[in-house]
Amino acid sequence: MFKVVTALLPLLLVPSALAASATATIPVNATTQSACQFDTANNSPTIDLPDYEAALASTYVADQAQVSISVYCNKGTPLSARKIGGSALATTRASAVTIPLALDGVANNPTVNALVWYTVGGSNTVPNGAFKGATRYVSVVRSGWPQAAQFSTPTGFYSGTVDFTVEF
Repeated sequence: MFKVVTALLPLLLVPSALAASATATIPVNATTQSACQFDTANNSPTIDLPDYEAALASTYVADQAQVSISVYCNKGTPLSARKIGGSALATTRASAVTIPLALDGVANNPTVNALVWYTVGGSNTVPNGAFKGATRYVSVVRSGWPQAAQFSTPTGFYSGTVDFTVEF
C-alpha cells in the first residue's frame, strides 16, 4: 500500500527586498536656428498687369499692379535682405528690374518687358494663430510697364516669373 505523507512546511516570512535606485539628471540642450517662411495662405502670389498699349507707354509712370507678400520669422530673426530678380536695390520704379514676359504658345517666344520692384511694409508680432509669436514682415511687390514703347510686341497673352527672396 501506499502511504500518503504530508509534510507541513513552516511558512517563512521573508521580508521583500527593497528596490534600489539611482537617479541621474541629464541636461537637454537645444539651439534654435533662424527660420522664416512665406505666408502659406498666399502660396501663389500673382501680379496681373493691365493690358499693354505701346502708344500709351509714356504715360506709364506708376505701378500698374501689386501683390503683398508676408514672411513669418521666429522671434528674434531679422531680415537682412530682400531681393527681387536678384537685386536688393530694386526698391523704386527708377531702380526696378526688367523682366521679359513671353508670349504664350508662340514659337521663338516673343517677349514684352515689364518692370518689377518691391517696397518694404511694416512688421509686427503675430498675436495668435499658426504663426503666434512670430515676427511678420510685409513686402509689396509692384509691377508696371516701361515708359519706352514696345511696338514690336505681338498681340496676345504673356506670362513670366520673378523670384522674390528674403535673407535672414
